[in-house]
Amino acid sequence: MGNFHPAMLCLLLLFFVGFAGSVNFNFPPQTDIRFYRDASFQRTPQDAIMLTRNITNLHPESYGCAAYDKPIPIWNNVSNAVANFTTHFQFVIGKANNNSSPGSGLAVFMAPFDFQPPSASSGWWLGLFNGSTDKAPSNQIVAIEFDTFKDHFDEDDNHIGIDINSIVSVDKIPLGKNSENQSLKNGLYWDAWVEYNGRTNWLEVFLLSNPSGNSNNISKPETPILGFNINLREILPENVRVGFSSSTGSSQLPTSESHKVYTWNFTSSEIPSSSPMQDVPSSKTGQNISSLSSKTGQNISSLSRTNAIFIALSICLLAVCGFSFVLWYCYFKTRQNRGPRGRYVELEEQFAQRPRSFSYADLSTATHSFSENLKLGEGGFGGVYRGILPGTNEVVAVKRISHGSRQGKREYVSEVTIISRLRHRNLIQLLGWCHESSELLLVYEFLPNGSLDKHLFDEEKEPLDWDQRYKISCDIASALVYLHDELDNCIVHRDVKTSNVILDSSLNAKLGDFGLARIVKHDGPASHTTSPGGTLGYLAPECAVAGKTSPESDVFSFGVVALEIACGRRPVDLRLSEHNCRVVEWVWDLYKQGKLLDAADKRLGGNFNEEEMQRLMVVGLLCCQQEPKARPEMRYVMKILRFDVELPSVPLCLYDTSKTFSPPLDPVSIGAASVSSSSNRNTSRSLRSMH
Repeated sequence: MGNFHPAMLCLLLLFFVGFAGSVNFNFPPQTDIRFYRDASFQRTPQDAIMLTRNITNLHPESYGCAAYDKPIPIWNNVSNAVANFTTHFQFVIGKANNNSSPGSGLAVFMAPFDFQPPSASSGWWLGLFNGSTDKAPSNQIVAIEFDTFKDHFDEDDNHIGIDINSIVSVDKIPLGKNSENQSLKNGLYWDAWVEYNGRTNWLEVFLLSNPSGNSNNISKPETPILGFNINLREILPENVRVGFSSSTGSSQLPTSESHKVYTWNFTSSEIPSSSPMQDVPSSKTGQNISSLSSKTGQNISSLSRTNAIFIALSICLLAVCGFSFVLWYCYFKTRQNRGPRGRYVELEEQFAQRPRSFSYADLSTATHSFSENLKLGEGGFGGVYRGILPGTNEVVAVKRISHGSRQGKREYVSEVTIISRLRHRNLIQLLGWCHESSELLLVYEFLPNGSLDKHLFDEEKEPLDWDQRYKISCDIASALVYLHDELDNCIVHRDVKTSNVILDSSLNAKLGDFGLARIVKHDGPASHTTSPGGTLGYLAPECAVAGKTSPESDVFSFGVVALEIACGRRPVDLRLSEHNCRVVEWVWDLYKQGKLLDAADKRLGGNFNEEEMQRLMVVGLLCCQQEPKARPEMRYVMKILRFDVELPSVPLCLYDTSKTFSPPLDPVSIGAASVSSSSNRNTSRSLRSMH
């Protein structure tokens, strides 16, 4: 050890430092969110966390909490290191009218993992404290409050504060008294960011008014609205619960202030779980690192300039060696691919970072050798089978590409390379793939309620009620907004139809089958294909005639699906007259006559919300306009369905009933599209209102 350089010792010690895992989660989806007291999950018209309930003077107090249901490491008791974290959320605090009593606002908090809202924590306590727990160090709570009520300890009713084990803020910032745009309770969308640096112990809060409610492309303000120095290691336990809480008070007036969180992202860094100095054992004589450094005449904590240069050179040498290894490995794999390794080597490398590879033996066992009794359906390129994976007993859906189908192979590659990149609650998740034994197989999550078309047209199934149908329409629209607008490149699905919409156990809709999908640049020209992709009846006119593929063609297909859901009719029913066989032209004629609601599915028995039915049908007509550029973007469609904008009228000049909405249909090619809608069945569901 006499000649062992201390800088080399520092490099070696880095290999013995462990790390506690980082945490990252998003809402929506609502997975792993737990609700306490009056908090709940809102599904329509937009997914949201509701923290309190709208109440009357009969029950004037409400408080609730919604929190991520897994512990989050904040600091480590061995290394004493503290995590960095950032959270971004969008919220709305709304008040029904000026005659109602305000609530107390909402807070984002960190607390012990077993935390639940204490009893009697309504009113100014925000669901976090009560009269006996306030100011108690045993709380171990840190919160950022967005306060909308002036209590006796507040200076105003519109401020942001930092609370530590007490509802009385240690620091706060007022947001202004004279501008409605600066009021937290104005019913508009607000985006907030909370960031913490574990090394500097600095907490920052950023706030931005967001009238549009679109948080996907919004940027955090450059300057924080509030900053505070706080050592979380001295206040919080090692593992915490993160969530939101809110409350309303006990007023003589009815309280109707609502507290909703629409989006929530949380990310924390890894935490070193051990210290290099602690991990190095002492010698038999009790020497530690400091005594070792004294032998060499240096202290490791104060390296000389020579040592610093040596460290830099060592790091550069390691980087060069690593880069050389990567180059050698790539060269070796390239030469190997040129040999007789089999015809799927290229695919294996292409899918290396995609969902995992399954063995053919496991998938054959899972599906009982692809038994016809387990077949869920048959598509253009092969069948889909229900399977139970050996070992895990996980239920999956296995898609088997037909042998000898060249188009099926292209679909297989397209499916893996496109859908494996996507993560959205309304898209079917691809779990893995298999290409061996001359088989091409895709493995998906299994959704027990099957395809949407079966629920709309199968007389043996109980018809979907209106609430379910409207939610499904919003789900499909949300998936298309994600594909068209929320990715680096736009993805055009090219085969949006009810048979490609699958329902999970809660009847949430998920769009699947990306075999025909194409990636195009945002605002780029439409791509051209040698043959039209999609299904007759759903196919936009420009796709069938010119082979053009664009987001507008997906919008057209969605419009047809929207009318199917509302009317209970397939896109084409050849048993009807030529003019009425297409659902789009039929609904359009009723719209011109002022009889739009006559097109509603008779199986609903009149049990539907008229405003929602009208919006869904008008959306369908707007989306099915013949001119692609006249069709609305899917983001605007979502605004219509969520009642965020006034219902537009369908421009009469944009429709020419002398022209067909799609190419002439051949009874042979249309196949199942000639099947009419199911017979009428009354339901016992009562008419509900939107609000």
